[in-house]
Amino acid sequence: MNSRVIQTLILKDWRLQRTQILISVAAGGVALAVLQLKSETAFLIGTVWFFVALIVLGSMLPVSNVINERKKQNLPFLMSLPISALQYAIAKMASTLGLFLVPWAALVIAASTLVMSRGDIPKGIVPLMFILFGLPLVGFCLIAATALVSESEGWAIAATILCNSWYGLAWYFIIRNPAINRDLNSPVQVWSPAVLTILAGEAAAVALILGLTFYLQSRKREFV
Repeated sequence: MNSRVIQTLILKDWRLQRTQILISVAAGGVALAVLQLKSETAFLIGTVWFFVALIVLGSMLPVSNVINERKKQNLPFLMSLPISALQYAIAKMASTLGLFLVPWAALVIAASTLVMSRGDIPKGIVPLMFILFGLPLVGFCLIAATALVSESEGWAIAATILCNSWYGLAWYFIIRNPAINRDLNSPVQVWSPAVLTILAGEAAAVALILGLTFYLQSRKREFV
């Protein structure tokens, strides 16, 4: 595997997308600042804004980092480099996933620190938070995989619409789950079997999507 070329491609993507990453982190930071106002309205607005920042980033990044490369006719040049299609897929998925994970992790850590430091927020909400944090990650992986495998803006948009429509429904059923809902006001974190099952399902979904992406990409015979 030509690791030097792959590293160069990853760094190239990071340079091109750094502004988008900084904007998403700033938006999430503003949302967390709103949460500091300690009112019910501020809590609602800050929470919604926080997840909107993650969802928008997860929706836009695959298109800007994957689809636009083909639209700008950069892909023929890249495939002329000494790398295979699978190696290109690894580089592109690694850069795209990393571009999302850095602001995602930063915002998750910041939000978790805020909740743990606030005495007026029940700690029983923390497991639910991590479940909700995982949903944009799964959605992002699905959109990125669709964009990379299909190389089609239409399919990427369809995956984005599907994921963005699914978030609200998923949140509704998760929060309404009695096994999760009963522990939300607990003064301590409760990692119940229901919580661990959902978290394991999200992790399995991410692994399955990434594995299937590399498998389908490796079977391609035409790339440009």
